[in-house]
Amino acid sequence: MGPVTLPLVVTAVTLILWQLASVVFQVKTVVLPSPLVIAREIAAQAGLLAHHLWPTFYQTVMGFLLSVAGGILVAVLITYSRIVRTGVYPLIVISQIVPKVSVAPLFVIWFGMGNTSRLLLAFLVAFFPMAINAAAGFQSVEEDYIRMARAYMGTRWQIFAKIRLPHALPYIFSGMKISITLAIIGVVVAEFVASQEGIGYLIVFANGLLDTPLMMAAITVLSLMGLVLYGAIAALERWAVYWQSSPDRVLDGTA
Repeated sequence: MGPVTLPLVVTAVTLILWQLASVVFQVKTVVLPSPLVIAREIAAQAGLLAHHLWPTFYQTVMGFLLSVAGGILVAVLITYSRIVRTGVYPLIVISQIVPKVSVAPLFVIWFGMGNTSRLLLAFLVAFFPMAINAAAGFQSVEEDYIRMARAYMGTRWQIFAKIRLPHALPYIFSGMKISITLAIIGVVVAEFVASQEGIGYLIVFANGLLDTPLMMAAITVLSLMGLVLYGAIAALERWAVYWQSSPDRVLDGTA
């Protein structure tokens, strides 16, 4: 059974059991709606869900791209600069101790209730795994390769582009897979705190009305968006890291 077929089968079985349990135990919709009720709610509120999905999607992608660019840049500085490695790297680690939920209200005070606060929170949450994974990848090259390249008069840029970057690509994509999920969390948390649009705002709005079907529909759409973004990164990885076989990626959990 393929790597995609098995999750689909498990998901289908879970949904069937969920539906049966809802009918047998007569679970109230306000407590936990059945999959069929959620599906009907998604169809009925498709326009509303699409309206609030777009800002969440846009801010997630932008925050993720900023985290990728910033993480790789910091990783390069960590790799080539002893000052950055000994001075800045510990600060990056310490910054992750602070709960991001507690920072969200400060971002609203500093940057307002617009897109900036959501974008920066998504960047802050997604930045750490990118920087750590990319730095580990750049430093994973054996010194013998570096010495041989220098012996053949390889420049620093050539060594980076031909040796360090290819070695780091699997690490970078692993960081990207983690970062995209964290970027979604960052945006939704910011929408929880202060926003007039987005899936996070819609979840809070539905919760205030005790409209559990709408809340679950919003959560389902958000989860599907996350799966699509994660799948896009996985597909890009298969194209870019073409020398890494699929069985290896499946075994190490990165497929």
